[in-house]
Amino acid sequence: MFRSRINHLLRAYPSLNLRVEVHKDQHKALALLPGLRFDDISHTGQPDLHRLMNIIGRVEHAALYENMNSFLDYQNLNRKGIGSYTRAIVMEIRRHFYETTTPKSPIQVSLRLTGMMDTMYTVRSSATFGGRQRASIMVKSCNSLVHRESGLTEQIPDWWRLKFLRLLPEMPDNYRPVQPPDSVGKTFSHNVLVPLRDTDTSGRTRHPSYTRYFQDNISIAASHNFYPNLANMLHDYYVMRISVVHFSPSVWGDSLVVETFQDPKDELKLHCFISKDGSIKWYGCLEYYEAMCEPEVETPAYMLKYPSPNTI
Repeated sequence: MFRSRINHLLRAYPSLNLRVEVHKDQHKALALLPGLRFDDISHTGQPDLHRLMNIIGRVEHAALYENMNSFLDYQNLNRKGIGSYTRAIVMEIRRHFYETTTPKSPIQVSLRLTGMMDTMYTVRSSATFGGRQRASIMVKSCNSLVHRESGLTEQIPDWWRLKFLRLLPEMPDNYRPVQPPDSVGKTFSHNVLVPLRDTDTSGRTRHPSYTRYFQDNISIAASHNFYPNLANMLHDYYVMRISVVHFSPSVWGDSLVVETFQDPKDELKLHCFISKDGSIKWYGCLEYYEAMCEPEVETPAYMLKYPSPNTI
């Protein structure tokens, strides 16, 4: 069943050929993808946010289930009946990512274990597009360990902790949960029904699917002029950051209420609550860059100042 995560990635990117390289210490991994497809592009000419999140998440899962050398020694955790799920994600998109329209190729995704708590661990992911030398997208994910049969939270095993504790960076990441705003403004809401394709192998609705519900709600609200300060220009703004947190699972066939509202202090920040029967399942916060369509411009190569031969 768990092989389906790798198979999904291979079907989407046939030329990958399982090119997921896991470090011998299993705390780092690297994957190379051939590039975004036209299906990944929205009508604005830029990649869909939920597709980017899905691609990076699929790489992480493929590395976890790699046969020869699994990322974070996940195979041994799996044999002991321990699984994991992503509890929270913060994805930051650098302004230079928007300089070139897609498809971009290749995509290089790197993963690294950066933090460890009692029942959770954090992974930093970075995605580099188009052969650039610096990452365009940075993702921090916080994952919880759970018992596969009961679904109850599991403590990090001592053997796992001892194996990876020495490999953490000097300043480990500590999980800081995303805090929803204290006051909720006027909301725009609509209902969605969770289809099977929006769930993972455990039956839970995935973060990229929630993100798509969030974005669809924003689009519908904008078409109804629900955000008067942004009007119909909302799709011209570049996404700077999205922060999401999972409170409790929803599954295939659930009817969810998606509610979105504008931050009372920052008009370029939108919040979203997704709930079922009055119980909040997921929260997300989407932040935009202040200037529309004005990406960071890099210095052309011919204008760069290189050291002269006399100074070398």
